[in-house]
This record gives sequence, structure tokens and C-alpha cells, in this order.
Amino acid sequence: MWTCPKCKRSFKRKDQNHSCVLITKESLFVNRPPELKKIYEQVVKIVQRFGEYREETVRPDVIYFKTKSTFLAVKVKKDHLEIEFFLDHLENVPPVSNYLQTSKNRVAHVVPVDNAKDIDRQLSGWMKHSYDLISK
Repeated sequence: MWTCPKCKRSFKRKDQNHSCVLITKESLFVNRPPELKKIYEQVVKIVQRFGEYREETVRPDVIYFKTKSTFLAVKVKKDHLEIEFFLDHLENVPPVSNYLQTSKNRVAHVVPVDNAKDIDRQLSGWMKHSYDLISK
């Protein structure tokens, strides 16, 4: 692990490219629908059951959930959240809106969420799988 001497964020690789500008989570939800904060809080409740992690909030709109590395990112958009996570396989099914093979054994997935009901068993399972994958 490498810790940036300027911002104190921890990364898997030494001198990893990153933003040192940290912001408050609350600032991301200003002038946004209250439902978005409720969705974020629901994500936190789910992730807390997985084990230890930390959160880092950076510009312009991202809350990273990390163990050794990022296992989940919540991007706060104007009218929805984008939940990004990693799997060791491709899930090219709804509600996945986008995906990217980031390494031989990692596929980043994006799920847009505009309602707390969208955080279902499937999405919770994917988030847990991502936590387990990155934490090992």
C-alpha cells in the first residue's frame, strides 16, 4: 500500500495517479433530490454488513468505498446515482448500463439508480461480490 503524502489517501500502487482534492459527502447532495441521499444511505447500510472499509469523496461527484482498493463507487448525478462495482465476470444484463474490462479478472459494471427500490438482492449481491473480490 502507498499513502499519498499530500492528501493521505491510500492506494495499491506507489505514485498512483489520483486527485488530492477531497470534499464532503454532504456537498454532493446539495440541490439534488432528497431520494438520492436516501439511496446512498441504503448503500452504506448494505456495505456495513460486509466488513471494514473506508470512504473517500472526491470531485466532481464520487464517493469511493475502499478496502485494499476501490470496490464500489457511487457517483452522484443530477437526478440519479451511478453505482459502480467490480466482478470477475461480465454481467451484461439489466440493470447494468455499462461495463468495462479493466484487467484479465476484473470487469467494472455501472448500474444507474434513481429509486431506493432499485437496490435489490441482485445489486446487493454484486456489491458484496465486488467487496470480496477486491478484499482478498
